[in-house]
Amino acid sequence: MRKFYTITIVALLAAMLLATIPPTVAQTDSDGLPAYTGGPAELRFSWWGNDDRAERTMQVIDLFEAAYPDITVVGEPNGGAGDHFQILDTQLAASDAPDVIQFGGNWPDYVQYLEPLNDYLGAQLLIDTPETFDQAALVPATDADGNLYAISLGTNTLVLAYNKTMIEAAGVDLPADNMSWEELVAYGAELKAALPDGVAPFVDNSMNQANYLSYFYTQQGTPIWTLDDGGTSYATVESAQAWLQMWADMRDEGLIPDADTTYTYTEDGPDSSAFVAGKAAINLIWSNQAAAYQAAMTDELGMTTLPTGGEPAYAIQMSQYLAINANGENKEAAALFINFFVTSPEAGAILETNRGVPSSPVVRQSITDQATDIDAAVYRIYDSVSDRTVPQGPNLPNDQEFVNELELIGQQVAYGQSSVEQAAEDLQALIERLAVK
Repeated sequence: MRKFYTITIVALLAAMLLATIPPTVAQTDSDGLPAYTGGPAELRFSWWGNDDRAERTMQVIDLFEAAYPDITVVGEPNGGAGDHFQILDTQLAASDAPDVIQFGGNWPDYVQYLEPLNDYLGAQLLIDTPETFDQAALVPATDADGNLYAISLGTNTLVLAYNKTMIEAAGVDLPADNMSWEELVAYGAELKAALPDGVAPFVDNSMNQANYLSYFYTQQGTPIWTLDDGGTSYATVESAQAWLQMWADMRDEGLIPDADTTYTYTEDGPDSSAFVAGKAAINLIWSNQAAAYQAAMTDELGMTTLPTGGEPAYAIQMSQYLAINANGENKEAAALFINFFVTSPEAGAILETNRGVPSSPVVRQSITDQATDIDAAVYRIYDSVSDRTVPQGPNLPNDQEFVNELELIGQQVAYGQSSVEQAAEDLQALIERLAVK
């Protein structure tokens, strides 16, 4: 009986002691990571990108889970950007969207689903000082009321990637930086005469990349969308016609592939690109995609700037963002994951510039010594366009619908089902409809 009493008292004391301990002990990190005060949690994280990006992302997830053992992250790579947003739209409609979501400049189209992040700054998100994060990178992800909705993953810009091996084998000089549009087209004609049969100088980028179109419109002094007066478009039929006619002429001259070849490839990454397949020598890509394109090719890749002409239009912009689903169950854990993704030097060493040049000076410094030739080329492009850059502009509202409809208009012209004049009218009508939708 005495032994029974002893065990009972010990058990009671143990129960009392346990009752004084919080159900979950805050996880802290010796490297200065913010603490987690919640219980076991599972997060879903979706993004777009190729296999290389997916592999890097999963490695960062492993690091995060090691730092925060109570939090599990399930990665959901969604292929190309079009697939990603189509899947996301379905998930949001079904109230089954991931906890952490990758966005581009179209995040305002989803703001009603996003968690404002202001209250997490300085707590779970240690990005509120210039020493930890470029404060200017917060501005494009903040609405007019001062609410921060997304965290920048780095800066990015458009470049023309070229197949250096192929061009050198053709005996043609490599394309120079800052050529005018006329000089670029003339260069394409010179290249066409030297390239093997079946290889065009340029990928048909007429309507597969809304940002290239927007760049041209801005050069013309007719930007597609601005924040003037709460949102104004200066797009004109004349700008649309000038853009479409330039590409139609290049198609007639064999400077871009025929329609069947063009639409064999989606051009949403190196996994389905006429450029990677050796069907064209020059292609428009984002600077953060350069390493992935190089990894997909045996030929050596080089880069040059977009053509000059007209008004300054070159934007060094935020490449992508991470945001939190407002309906997620564990927003604290989600905020900690984003913080780790953008501020951890170990994560930065894995991600490198895959999603742009990092916004954290600490991360940038940590990866400087491992900069590749591709990274060095990106930095050179930044310098080459420094005298014609403009602040990052907003995307046209309903951006994904704009992207989808652009390709259809482009296909109709490429297959001779629509004239340049009619396509220009259709494009202008599309812009006007989406601007007020």
